[in-house]
Amino acid sequence: MAKQKSVPVTSLKMMAGKSPTFPLSVTVKNLDGDEFDINLTAKAQRKSEWAAIRDAQRKTSEDADKPAQKADFSFEDMVKDGMRQAAEIVAGAITGWNLEDDFNVDSLIVLEDQCGGSLAKILSKYDAALFTGQLGN
Repeated sequence: MAKQKSVPVTSLKMMAGKSPTFPLSVTVKNLDGDEFDINLTAKAQRKSEWAAIRDAQRKTSEDADKPAQKADFSFEDMVKDGMRQAAEIVAGAITGWNLEDDFNVDSLIVLEDQCGGSLAKILSKYDAALFTGQLGN
């Protein structure tokens, strides 16, 4: 029997207020060039909810990008802050993964540090799943 891809209209009212999860897979590249897949469990959110979260994150990023005094600037701090902000937004969308490590913001930061661009890939796939329905493609 084929897997049902759409939800019958009669079921939409029953889904109201629920936040189901869905699988999301992303391929990341390690520092040595090896690629590996991470299977994630993502929260299903309304487009409007996720858009508000992304807007808040963008505002925070813009505020952080304001020029600092030369004596206060640290490239290392800027990178660490950027990784933490990205990890926090991912943690708002993803609830778990298939890695041995516990799923939390600190583990996401380690992932991004070892596999640069991994958090951006996760966010891109999550955005595509919510905004364009590209789940399972």
